[in-house]
Parts: sequence; structure tokens; C-alpha cells
Amino acid sequence: MVYWLGILLGFAALVGGADLLVRGASKIARGFGVPPIVIGLTLVAYGTSAPELATSTTAALRDSGAIAIGNVLGSNIFNIGIVLGLSALMRPVAVEHTLVKREVPLLVGISLLFPLFFLDGAMVRWEGALALAAGIAFTWWCLKTAKARKSEQAAPVKMTPWLWALNVGYVVAGIVALIFGADWLVEGAKVLAAKAGVTERIIGVTIVAAGTSLPELATSVVAALKKESDIALGNVIGSNIFNLLVILGAASLLKPLSTASSVPGLWYDCLGGIIMAALVLPFARTGMKINRWEGFIFIVLYIGYIFFLLT
Repeated sequence: MVYWLGILLGFAALVGGADLLVRGASKIARGFGVPPIVIGLTLVAYGTSAPELATSTTAALRDSGAIAIGNVLGSNIFNIGIVLGLSALMRPVAVEHTLVKREVPLLVGISLLFPLFFLDGAMVRWEGALALAAGIAFTWWCLKTAKARKSEQAAPVKMTPWLWALNVGYVVAGIVALIFGADWLVEGAKVLAAKAGVTERIIGVTIVAAGTSLPELATSVVAALKKESDIALGNVIGSNIFNLLVILGAASLLKPLSTASSVPGLWYDCLGGIIMAALVLPFARTGMKINRWEGFIFIVLYIGYIFFLLT
């Protein structure tokens, strides 16, 4: 019961911290006139992925590589299957043409290439450094190409010094909550896995992944209902790219992540992420939107994936 309480408190701190971080970061970005699609792909995506970052790096430092990797791969599948699926089910998600041409194919390519890091039984520091550098380059590329997007006519929002200070405070408070939440969650998940007799990978791919993806779920569903499709879809695609490149990169740079104990389950998770990412392309190209029936398919596929894991 104590460890379940720790997990629940960890989830609450992660969700609350991510909310504060996203709220502050997005307001600061709008203050500088950053376009909505770029906010979705970078600041909002990275902010809602902060629980995954905190959780996976904490897991790596605690020698729980299976939780670190399972958290990222499971979150990516959850983001498309449930977050994007539910957002589209609520309201069809309009797709920006540039996103289909650039970021979605990039996500598919990264999802296909990333399992190569696991072939030798571990993701080591030089591989983590390579992935992290690619993640930084992707962020720079998004910001550099912002002017080429149709949504680039974003005038800076005027804010008083008090509002600037308040939003910086949100960011700082969010980061603190994320650090403590991740520590409680990882410790509780490790003990729960041992007592339940299941692998840390299964706990990471299911409970931990779903819990750390709650900020993406809340953000994208609310954005879809408010007809802010650029943020809804950009959040999902940006989060998944960030998860693979920056989170696993940073975690393995801190401490090499062993994958030997997670085979062959790890390959099923990689395959699930590849299939989900690949399906976004044809779905997005049909009328340049993801319709309700396509969202329903994503949800069904995710449920099928979880059923496969647990049987």
C-alpha cells in the first residue's frame, strides 16, 4: 500500500509539474512571438515529456534500464494510440502539410533506426551522446525553419514584468515537482514489479509509460477541443521524437542502459512504436486531417498491444 501511494503521489507530482512547466514555457514562447506549431513541436512537446525525462534518467541512475527504456517506448505507443487517438475521436485533428513532409517521416525514420542501438545488449554512452546531439539539432532545425511555416505570422504577446516573473516561476516549480515525482514513481514501480512477479520492462511499458504520458493526453485533448490542432498533433510528434533522441540519449549518457534482460520483449515494443508512427502518415494524408474513425483505430491498436503484453 505504501508503494502504491508513492506511485500515485509520483503521478500527481509529475502531472502537476508538467502542467506548470508547459503553462510557463508556452506563455514565455508566445511572449517572443514563436509560432504555435513550433511551440507544439518543441516547448509544449518537451514540457509534457518532462515526466518521461525525469523518470527515465532517475531509473538509469538506479540501475533500472528496463524501466528507463520501457517508459520511453511505451510512452511513444501511448502517445499515438491513446493521446492522438482520443484527440481525433473528440474532434478531427487538422494536419499541417509541412508536418507530413518533415516531422512525421523523421519520427518514422528514427523509430526504424533506433533499435540498432540495442543490438549489442546495451545503449552505451557514445550512442546516448549521438542521440542527444541529434535531438538538439532537431530543436535548432525547428526554430530555424519556423519562418517557412504558414503559422509563422505570430506577433509577440506583450507581458508585464510581473507576468514574465510569474511564468518563470511556473517553469522552476514545475521542474522541482518533476524531480520529486520521478523519484517516488521509479522507487514505487521497482518494488511493485518485484512483489507482483513481473519484469520491470512490463511495469515501465504499461503503468509508468501511461502515467508519465498523462500530461500529453491532457494537453492534446484540450488543444483539439479548442481547435488548436497545431499544438495537439505537434505535441504528440514532438514528444515522441524528444523521447527517443533526448530522453534515452540523456539517460544512457548518465549510465549505460542494459537491454539484455528485456529481450525479446524489447523488440515487440520497438515494433509497436514503428507501426504506430508509420500509420500516422497515411492517416494524416487522407484529407490532411486525422478523422474520428482513424482515431478509433489507434485506440483499438493500443488496447490490442496491451492485451498482447499481458497475455
